[in-house]
Amino acid sequence: MLPLLFALLVGASPAAPAPTQAFGQPVEIQIRGLSEEATREAVQKATAGISEIERLTGTGTAALSAAAGKGPQPVEPRLLDTLTRAWSFCQWSEGAHGPLGRDLYALWGLRSQVEDPPGSDAVLQAAKAAECDRLTLDPQKKTATLAAGSGLDLVGFAEGTAVDRAVEILRERKVGNAFVRIGPVRRAFGPGPAGKGWPVFLPQVPGLEEHADQVYLRDQSLAVAASSDHPLQGGTSSYLNQRTGSPAQGVLTAVAVTELAVDAQGLATTMLILGPREGELRMGTLRPRPSLLWFLGTGEGAPLLVNYRWTDFTRR
Repeated sequence: MLPLLFALLVGASPAAPAPTQAFGQPVEIQIRGLSEEATREAVQKATAGISEIERLTGTGTAALSAAAGKGPQPVEPRLLDTLTRAWSFCQWSEGAHGPLGRDLYALWGLRSQVEDPPGSDAVLQAAKAAECDRLTLDPQKKTATLAAGSGLDLVGFAEGTAVDRAVEILRERKVGNAFVRIGPVRRAFGPGPAGKGWPVFLPQVPGLEEHADQVYLRDQSLAVAASSDHPLQGGTSSYLNQRTGSPAQGVLTAVAVTELAVDAQGLATTMLILGPREGELRMGTLRPRPSLLWFLGTGEGAPLLVNYRWTDFTRR
């Protein structure tokens, strides 16, 4: 059975059109080992799951942000799970990356271009609004409480959450060999097309003429965060250190491999922000240990490559 690339082969359903993009990124699903009909049905269900997560991480977080300062708010369980995961990254990184950076990213022009860098007073105020303790989550009551003046943005987490949801749906439908990608976030399970796992090219990093390498995913996720993902004001950085309010500097690209896609994306983004010196210090608290690559430099020459337990992944 040939793989089904749904962006090309799956027709739109009147009730739930199968998107070719999500979060502004290309979407790809490949499945092996099922009949054509079963494959088509599985892909349609998975894409509906992706659309659900895109809605929740968009309008869902906007609704919670609008209710900031109004006490505990009910949260849809899947969104609550994502916020909990993102909040744990905020705690682990001591505020460098988390779900509370809405105002900071708005200042620096994430979703609408700004001509000038923000003033220091505005940055300081927005960084205070991004502190981890501004959000309180209650899993038992399924509520979130956001402090007045703070806002949510799941940049660096949303695509990974959607990939994980798609994989969950595929497994519910007894798929045993599949690959899901939304932009730079990938997750694969099963032996892949030829039994070695699912092949993935690492990104082409500025200063390198070709892709860095080809790796194989098997029951793993791989995410890439790059300084070129969505250029902020000035165009030299894509992500902000929410602890300081300033753009991340010095890392061209970070690559993370973990089990869940949301963790891989959150980790790649955090490691691009922190860099290898602080990043490696924080790795010791994680179980199971992830695998990481950093490409350091300015993009004008060959980058410096730093890795953490990368051979643990490539030698599997």
